[in-house]
Amino acid sequence: MAGLRTYRAKRDFGVTAEPRGKFMRRAGHAFVIQKHAARRLHYDLRLELDGVMKSWAVTRGPSLVPGEKRLAVQVEDHPIEYNKFEGTIPQGEYGGGTVMIWDRGSWEPESDPHKGLQKGHLSFTLDGEKLRGGWHLVRLHRRPGEKRDNWLLIKQHDEVERSTRDKDILEEMPLSAATGRSMDEIAGSPKSEVWHSNRSVADNVAAKATQTRATRSKRTVVKKTRAAKNTSTKKKTARKRKPKSESRAAAPRSSRKRSDKEADPAAGTPRLSLPSFIAPCLATLSDAVPDSADWLHEIKFDGYRVQARIERGKVRLLTRSGLNWTDKFGAIADALAKLPCTTALIDGEVVVEAANGVSSFSALQQALKDGADTRMVFYAFDLMHLDGANLTPLPLSARKAALERLLSKLSSGAAIRFSQSIDKPGPELLQEACAMGLEGIVSKRADAPYSSGRGYDWVKTKCSDRQEFVIVGFNPSTADARAVGALVLGIYAQGKLRYAGRTGTGFTHAFARDLYRKLRAVERKTSALDPVPKEEHGARGPIWVEPKLVAEIDFHGWTHGDRVRQASFQGLREDKAAEEVVHEVKKTVPAAAKRATRRSTPASAKAENNRVGAITLTHPERVYWEGAGITKRDLAEYYVQVWDWIAPHLVGRPIALVRCPEGADHADLGGCFFQKHVKAGLMPEHLHLVPEKGDKIISIDDLDGLISLAQAGVLEIHTRGSRVEHLDKADRLVFDFDPGPGTGWKDIIAAARDIRERLRQIDLETLLKTSGGKGLHVVLPIEPTPWDQAKLFTQTVARAMEADEPDRYVSVAAKEKRKNRIFVDYLRNSREATAVAPYSTRARPGAPVSVPIDWSELRTLEGANKYNVNNLMTRLKRKMDPWADIGRMKQRLPRMK
Repeated sequence: MAGLRTYRAKRDFGVTAEPRGKFMRRAGHAFVIQKHAARRLHYDLRLELDGVMKSWAVTRGPSLVPGEKRLAVQVEDHPIEYNKFEGTIPQGEYGGGTVMIWDRGSWEPESDPHKGLQKGHLSFTLDGEKLRGGWHLVRLHRRPGEKRDNWLLIKQHDEVERSTRDKDILEEMPLSAATGRSMDEIAGSPKSEVWHSNRSVADNVAAKATQTRATRSKRTVVKKTRAAKNTSTKKKTARKRKPKSESRAAAPRSSRKRSDKEADPAAGTPRLSLPSFIAPCLATLSDAVPDSADWLHEIKFDGYRVQARIERGKVRLLTRSGLNWTDKFGAIADALAKLPCTTALIDGEVVVEAANGVSSFSALQQALKDGADTRMVFYAFDLMHLDGANLTPLPLSARKAALERLLSKLSSGAAIRFSQSIDKPGPELLQEACAMGLEGIVSKRADAPYSSGRGYDWVKTKCSDRQEFVIVGFNPSTADARAVGALVLGIYAQGKLRYAGRTGTGFTHAFARDLYRKLRAVERKTSALDPVPKEEHGARGPIWVEPKLVAEIDFHGWTHGDRVRQASFQGLREDKAAEEVVHEVKKTVPAAAKRATRRSTPASAKAENNRVGAITLTHPERVYWEGAGITKRDLAEYYVQVWDWIAPHLVGRPIALVRCPEGADHADLGGCFFQKHVKAGLMPEHLHLVPEKGDKIISIDDLDGLISLAQAGVLEIHTRGSRVEHLDKADRLVFDFDPGPGTGWKDIIAAARDIRERLRQIDLETLLKTSGGKGLHVVLPIEPTPWDQAKLFTQTVARAMEADEPDRYVSVAAKEKRKNRIFVDYLRNSREATAVAPYSTRARPGAPVSVPIDWSELRTLEGANKYNVNNLMTRLKRKMDPWADIGRMKQRLPRMK
């Protein structure tokens, strides 16, 4: 059996009689998840397909929280007989360790599983004793040196999903689905239950079954004995019980001898294993300092963000992306190892301070180059885990108090320091920080839990404009041909690398020579910029390089053409990927982030602060577009602003939704899904439900209905070309222009103008809008017309364009025919087909919006994603509505023969 070749190749059957395995010719649908304590604990997911069990090692186990990605490493196929195994594999043999049948049942793919596995996206439903509902397996691209395929296991949104506030299914149901035993009980079983590789699968299973019956009988006797013993000793235990202050054996070492819960904020929380890494909480750049008592303010450090992981004296120092930099900061690791705790996870920043106490990124770069780790200091400002207690749900004030107590045990002068909150009004502190030459301050909500990602719980206010840029090219120095004289800078916007200007200062001569060697190693013939600006053309143009290196740049604002002013190089950022570098836009901290602390604010007041219209937003700070810094509240407030513009195109029309509850950044990982009918997570009381074919499709009647979609994670709204009162008739037709390989923006514009002139010749006027993606939509308003007639008309127009100019247009969807052609997509014109609504956002980087425009604007329009949530209101304040007359355009289609 081809599917078991790798399984067999891993075993030398000349040495061991381990089962070769066989495959079942029947078409089964079994699944099993085996909890496996080998070198490290993991969960083996196995799905029956083609007579074997397709297998993945899920490193942290499955999660019922949609959007929470769990790494699943694909391993060799296993025999179906393996599903019944629960026991121990002797150490020294392949996979040695304890194995539990944690869950079992049946699975059902949503489509052809072979195609899904080949394409790298398998969607399926589980019906197990513990896990149910829809799931995704999404394959990642292999990195250099990787020998296995890495996938992500992601829960779909449905009625069995859980939130991050709910208990983890792995903790709630830890016992075997087959025998009800724990891992320790399985590991402690007699030798007859050990899975021996020199026995057949059948013999191992039979031996286990016999032993299981004996074990169950023994456990029954033990339980009865324990119950009797507990009853007889209850009074003795009560008399001998020690005072409460002496009985905290399970408390963290650093918090023993405390007398109240305030001293130990994690008291009563379950003891958990230490996470390998927690994605850091990131600060949003703010245009002003929050000025209220519920914010804590700290100095903004100029160094490397580092997460310290301490486990039984062993320290790992991880960058913001999870890279292990312990070797670079050896002295700090040694100091952290002396902390009086068993396990801890601490957030902080590694810096090098000048004589005046100001941290310097350039000095840190030099210290790293020299290997001078004794000059480095670790400023700790948050504590996420301590001795088995998860502190992330606690308020920041409680976490910082626990961190300060922990660090107080260290001797003075150590390389570890506590980042103290400064008791001054935020604006006053910022003024003093700037006068001292500091980078700025960070303000944090005192009541907020620790939340990974960028939101409004933490905001940063800078003294000068300073951020990272991608190095895309350089010019050698005129004084030294082997040194850098100037750098060409870029930033990412809408997935493209855009020009951001130059810097020619801030280098030492030694560093300029070192940087020259690094850039020469990644030289390329053409520019990675899209487009290449005119100022970088010419005989003295730069040497282009691969966009891999990231530079920290200090500058003084942006020019009108989005170029940096007076830019000065500060150093390289090795802890940040080039693809993450975007234009940092200063945001106004929303009102939701200015509310009073949770401990002092009544629940009713909190709900009111989170209310937009009649809708109470849960987690209003959740970021939907990372690069643009747009949250759930921002989206809801955007729709309030554009309601008068968007309402004529939504109210009374059937809509379909693209839902991305975890944000647009998860779209490529299965985190978004298309929805036409009402399901879990929506608010039916604010929606208009329209019966159709035994189901209910969605429409909205008012602003509250629209805001309820933002609450449900809807990032795109698509509408049909009909109204709910006549679903069988079209009143708007859409021509979508999809550019094939070899075509560009000018070709799309030409195609839109072409179809406009064709329809004008038969007295039909059209309207125009950007798609918010790559193309344009030409919209034809008509009087209500049966769908079969409407579709025939649009098909005829598209085919006529192809017949007249076959080198420019194609009217079929086949991708192989689109090279150097524009696909005139008329297929959106049928009863159930949809197109993105005017003024709807798109689940794409930058939060672009589909926007109606006037035909005259095509002359200067640079792209279909020009307008977004951040800049659209400026347009709407100065522009008349180009679609203002759409409701009065009742045009009759010509009769088709």
